[in-house]
Amino acid sequence: MKRPAILFGLVFFVPILLLAGKNLADYPLEIQIVESHWHRHSNGSVDGWGRGNIKSSESIHAFDFSYEAPDPFQRTVGEAHYVAKWKKEPVKLEMLVGEIGSPGKYLTYEVKTSVRDDVYVPGPNGASAISQQEYKASNPK
Repeated sequence: MKRPAILFGLVFFVPILLLAGKNLADYPLEIQIVESHWHRHSNGSVDGWGRGNIKSSESIHAFDFSYEAPDPFQRTVGEAHYVAKWKKEPVKLEMLVGEIGSPGKYLTYEVKTSVRDDVYVPGPNGASAISQQEYKASNPK
């Protein structure tokens, strides 16, 4: 009698746990995408690249990025951001992007990064780099 109950539990509850989603607390970095470009290939895959900022509790740094994925992600606007964690600091991030129309569901992107000392800000021709001092002077917090 116990074996069927255990088997039922494994078959029923394990998939639910696997589909439960990501724990956002495991993704401490805030990612602002200032400039984003992508190209869809004939096989449906996407190559993307761009510029953004990585914000942790202690600092903010500009970064250049590239990725390969089934779908592109968009740049962020205003204070909006994606969340991420380092897979291999400072050259690879795992970033979560919320699925539109599906609260609590996220797409995972593996992003190759090149971190810089400055900060990117939006400009008329895409991202412009400013120094940490300029950024701190214009964003006192």
